[in-house]
Amino acid sequence: MPDNTKEATYKKGKLYSISLTDLTPDTDQPRKHIDESELEDLKLSIQAHGQLSPILFRVGDKGLVLVSGERRYRACQLLGKTHISGIFLDAEKHDEIALVDNVQRIDLHPVDEAEAVYNLKTKYGYTQVQLGNLVGKAQNTISDILGLMALSDDIREDARHRKELSRGALLKVARIKRPTSQRKAYDALVASLGMPKKEIKRPRLTITKKAITSTDNTLKYIKGIELDTLGEDREVVVGKLQELLLEIQNKLSSIES
Repeated sequence: MPDNTKEATYKKGKLYSISLTDLTPDTDQPRKHIDESELEDLKLSIQAHGQLSPILFRVGDKGLVLVSGERRYRACQLLGKTHISGIFLDAEKHDEIALVDNVQRIDLHPVDEAEAVYNLKTKYGYTQVQLGNLVGKAQNTISDILGLMALSDDIREDARHRKELSRGALLKVARIKRPTSQRKAYDALVASLGMPKKEIKRPRLTITKKAITSTDNTLKYIKGIELDTLGEDREVVVGKLQELLLEIQNKLSSIES
């Protein structure tokens, strides 16, 4: 293994053929869960077309450390390869580059993304605007990403293994403050996906018959409205419908049981 005097051994930005046994995955990398089916697809792709994209690596205290490309690293291991193509990265804030590289690949899980962005925020004291500039996202998107940190630890750990869960769906759960209610909402979300989960306890609905009847009547009335026949009252009705829509959205996003 090369010594740790990186200036003498490696040059920044240069491509190297690295022995797989000399590399160690970074425990702090953004992607915490690797889907086995996706890993198999990548293995077959590398087997058929070769490694099209090099990994990024740095020199750590005990040798070479992966900055980005753990799936390519694992796929090459599964193929029995001895070496992998990698570009040497000489940057103090290597965790920033790892996050940006993963985000640009689109398929980073929302929970992994949230934790990585949060870690950068706490480690370097970045504002949401600075984080947005770093990863190429709007400030309100960064706010939503960080909002997932309101999920309990056990929910985040379970969710990262479920690639079907979107940021938007998880954010609705994260906005529920009460822990027990948040867990019920999350279990209901998972159950709605039709995914097996032994510990799911479907929450019982407590809606009264009167509420159901009122909702049905409102729905029937709205369906019967023909906006084109309302003449000058059309704008008033449209405004009321918009108010109703907003109220419905608020109700749905604030459900706690």
